[in-house]
Amino acid sequence: MKKLITVFLLVLIVSFPLNAQFKLGLKPVMGLNFNIHTGSDLPQSGSGVGFIFGGHADMEFSKNIGLLAGLIFYDNRSGSYSATASEGGVSYTDDVSSSLAYFQIESLFKYTLPSNIYLVAGPVLGFNVESEGQRTVTLTTPGYSFPGGGTSQKSTASIKDTQVRFELKMGAGYEIPLTRSIDVVPQVTFGYGLTNVVKDVKWKILTFQAVVGVKFSVI
Repeated sequence: MKKLITVFLLVLIVSFPLNAQFKLGLKPVMGLNFNIHTGSDLPQSGSGVGFIFGGHADMEFSKNIGLLAGLIFYDNRSGSYSATASEGGVSYTDDVSSSLAYFQIESLFKYTLPSNIYLVAGPVLGFNVESEGQRTVTLTTPGYSFPGGGTSQKSTASIKDTQVRFELKMGAGYEIPLTRSIDVVPQVTFGYGLTNVVKDVKWKILTFQAVVGVKFSVI
């Protein structure tokens, strides 16, 4: 990690011209996540779609080099899976879902190409703000029901021991000028979760994210 930080600082120093003019833009963003839940402790992989909203401070140190510092107030990483099984001659479906959301801090290195396309990469730190699991078991064999009646049973519970989320994110965006000081900015990224969702459980989340922001130039 120390070597990566040193290399980043060297690239920044070499790329920063002496006559560079610092620029700053503020950019509210919102969009969608496509989440993939994976891990050897999960019965099977799951997937889900979640909502995201927050804001970026878009800093430019030179024509090409910049930094996106973001606060994401709500970043939903929910997912679910459905399985079929049988026990004692009775078949059933097992639908399991997890409702997870984080408050996240982003620090993304930004490299802008001549065509208004930019690339981003960097770490993301997330703090859990929502964690609930739900399971629904539905009997599919005709003539069978649960002791209390009905063919379906649902249960919910809080997900305990969630961890601070650490993710590496990379992707690209495109700045579409509307006026001299306002740009519309679509951005697509991939986030690789490095930490487990729950302590001592091999369960990670990978996320494809698509957001749109409106950048207002301040400096």
